[in-house]
Amino acid sequence: MRKRLLSSFLAFCMLLAAIATVSAAYTDIEGHWGRDYIEQATALGLFGGVSETEFAPDGMMTRGMFVTVLGRLEGIDPEYWSGDHIPALFTDVKSDDYFAPYVAWALCNGIADGMTPDTFEPDKPVTREQAAKLIYYYIEKTGASLLDAPDEAFIPDSFSDAGMIAAWAAESVEALRAYAILNGMENDDGELCFFPQDTLTRAQCAAIFCRLQASRIPSASIRAYPTVLTLNDTAYELSPGKTHTLQANILPDAARETTLIWRSSDPEVVTVDASGLVTCAGVGKATVTVLAPNGLSASCVFTCAEQVHVPPDANETYEEKCMRIFGEVVDDPRMYYARFDEDGNYCGMDYAAAKEDMVTLTVRVWDFDGSGQKVTKTMSLQVHKSIAPTVSVIFEEIYNGKEQFPIHYLGGFSYGGRSEHTIGCAIDINYNENYYYNPNTGEQVGDHWKPGEDPYSIPLDGEVALIFEKYGFRQGAYWNSGAKDYMHFSYFWT
Repeated sequence: MRKRLLSSFLAFCMLLAAIATVSAAYTDIEGHWGRDYIEQATALGLFGGVSETEFAPDGMMTRGMFVTVLGRLEGIDPEYWSGDHIPALFTDVKSDDYFAPYVAWALCNGIADGMTPDTFEPDKPVTREQAAKLIYYYIEKTGASLLDAPDEAFIPDSFSDAGMIAAWAAESVEALRAYAILNGMENDDGELCFFPQDTLTRAQCAAIFCRLQASRIPSASIRAYPTVLTLNDTAYELSPGKTHTLQANILPDAARETTLIWRSSDPEVVTVDASGLVTCAGVGKATVTVLAPNGLSASCVFTCAEQVHVPPDANETYEEKCMRIFGEVVDDPRMYYARFDEDGNYCGMDYAAAKEDMVTLTVRVWDFDGSGQKVTKTMSLQVHKSIAPTVSVIFEEIYNGKEQFPIHYLGGFSYGGRSEHTIGCAIDINYNENYYYNPNTGEQVGDHWKPGEDPYSIPLDGEVALIFEKYGFRQGAYWNSGAKDYMHFSYFWT
């Protein structure tokens, strides 16, 4: 016990000696309200002056300065964080910048990130609410905790301008207020305010960090860090809207619960979430990097390009059709969007989910005008997004065909129950003149089918039927059930 008391007394004496040295060194803190905090923070090694004789107490606190003080408080080794194994992800942070190792540490531990994917903006001033958020992140990510404020500490009941604090910073400000780390300041009317958007000064920062240092309890848990960090892929190709999951391989096993930080070099090309799920958001190249808290990293380069549409043909198999539309083989494509209860009973179609997979096409067609002359018109229909490019090609070929087949009605996706129309893979043309008839039930839709007599009726061996067949569609005239649906062309032949 005597040794411990002696050690504490010696440390206290060393701190007093350091404070005395600071007082003698800085000429611009005499009479300043933050003098004691500045002296203490400097003696603790958290701060340095802007010169040998000046501290600049009312100077602004920048992002580079702030993460440096955080790193010094944590006691990180700047030499380790300057090593070749540390990734350089920001173009405006050079290896010889004093704040460079602290920026790297803050990034790898999820405490701070760039203002853009490749810039940290180290010279940008830190606002008071931003400082609160960064400190809150620091406490959370390092596993530290805070002591309750001593009885004599000043804890404001609230800040009168609390409504001005950004939503993303409100929890952080409130937590640090309750622990007497943030005290606020009086406005001209004598009200205690936080002034969230004001730039943090160096003196204010010194005061905050002195209180934080006195209150902070470092995590007692021993963290296992990776010695090996790799990804399952180093390069991958995606098309817009598609996803791919990156898996991090970590050694040793004890470090597998390590919290990793995932970053995309260009979120307009690919985004990545906290699980490593990468989504292609645009066209181009981007690098996804995973970072461990000790600075290890691994990357995968993603190339995103518009997928070249290869249209189906008459020889496409059922399995190939399923993979084209759904990305998996299904038993009944017409029921892909069906909903079932816990007992497996059919509960109708999820039309909202189906609608998300549909796109609207506008196509050119021939039709008659009032005088009986053929003219060009445009019509719209909805089909599944995966078959839409093919449908566009089909109608362009029909339009450019020798027959100039007239079309006055088109039907695609619809809320029709168990039908290919509900999956956007069936198209109806001129329903009245290409009727549906079921001889078993007598059910009929439309009036007739008279190819050669009615120009709107579709010949079985005409251009329309042959073009659809060329791209893997089949007309409903050939159903095995005996029903005839001359208007209907379906991708899965149902």
